[in-house]
Amino acid sequence: MMDYLKKLPSVHIWLLSIAVSVVVMESIAGGMGVLLRGEVTYDYLLIGFVSSLFVAGLAGGFSTFFLAQQRKIEAGFHLAATAFEAHKDTSIAGAPVKEDTEEVIRYAAAPRDIAEPNTTGKRICNGEAETGIRRAIRNLDVLPAMPVIAQRLLALNLDTDEGERALLVLIEQDPQIAAKILGLANSAMTGASRQITTVRGAAILLGSKRVQSVATGIAIISLMDKTPAGEFNVHDFWLHGVRIAFAAQGIARFMSAEMRPQDDQIFLAGMLHDIGYLVLAYLDPKLSGKLHNRLAAEPERPVMEVEREVLDICHDELGAELARHWNLPEEIITVLRYHHSPEATEAAVGQPLVRMINLAQKLLPSFGVTEYVTSGISTEEWEALGISPSKAEEVKEQVTERAEQAIQLVSSFA
Repeated sequence: MMDYLKKLPSVHIWLLSIAVSVVVMESIAGGMGVLLRGEVTYDYLLIGFVSSLFVAGLAGGFSTFFLAQQRKIEAGFHLAATAFEAHKDTSIAGAPVKEDTEEVIRYAAAPRDIAEPNTTGKRICNGEAETGIRRAIRNLDVLPAMPVIAQRLLALNLDTDEGERALLVLIEQDPQIAAKILGLANSAMTGASRQITTVRGAAILLGSKRVQSVATGIAIISLMDKTPAGEFNVHDFWLHGVRIAFAAQGIARFMSAEMRPQDDQIFLAGMLHDIGYLVLAYLDPKLSGKLHNRLAAEPERPVMEVEREVLDICHDELGAELARHWNLPEEIITVLRYHHSPEATEAAVGQPLVRMINLAQKLLPSFGVTEYVTSGISTEEWEALGISPSKAEEVKEQVTERAEQAIQLVSSFA
């Protein structure tokens, strides 16, 4: 039970405290009314309700404080254990464990002051060494928190009328998200016969689940407004994510209905697949700037190859760590982790989404972000998605067309 409570956002703890307090206090008030007056009266219930709010305030405050302290204590133990393990496997000769632990704590406390890229020449993006950022992110407190509106959007149950109404209210309360949802509804790809002017109209046209997915992606990417950009081009990153999302939806049109993922899953996976770059910019802007300068200077080198030389952890793993921290669906976590290596056995959980995003990247090399990937697509890759290789040119045309629509859409957001 304690483990479950520690995973809940603070707002859910408060709501749970209020619900429990109302039930308990109203039961007590009702019982007192029966004992003293022989019936349950309005004034006793009102007193019980007011009392429940007071009790809920105390219980909620105490619970959130206690659980926050528990998480900090556990994070500290986990951080120390991680540093000890790293020291056993990849320690600097003669360096005591105490110093190794202090290095991690120093980095976690002030990550923006440290920009020490890997210079050992080891291939460490896949875990062969663990220093700097890799160890720092084991302390989850250094990762950015998911925006509150994104938490609320993901928690909605759209199979109910209440959930759909709550979706519209949440979006309407955020002008930035509402404007982008309307821009998507009025884009060429939807083929709307009239101008959509309300969020409700957009939800009817696009479908509630797709609107939920797009709004969640927009809310998450809004973290960029709070991230020191440096050499990290925020607008290009946003454009790249939307283009890949549109491209993946174009690929889905050529897949069988049985294999094709839901549109909302495709769009969210496409928008967030490279969010590891955002994590890097958040944790260490200087190192992020160094990476993007190198990518721009060597545009014909595969992105993962460059990252292995500059970083001690690659953007795919950084993105997956953040997605786990946010408790995103396992399919999305897998896409973030394996979109550059869809053939990995571990990628099976996220298939066919992983292959779709990988294919979209190959069809749109360096669109929006300087991220070179090999462009060749084998017969096996097409067939793994149930697409005949003879349709390759047709798919490329569809993807290119949708990429152009994405440019127009993002431009309308500026």
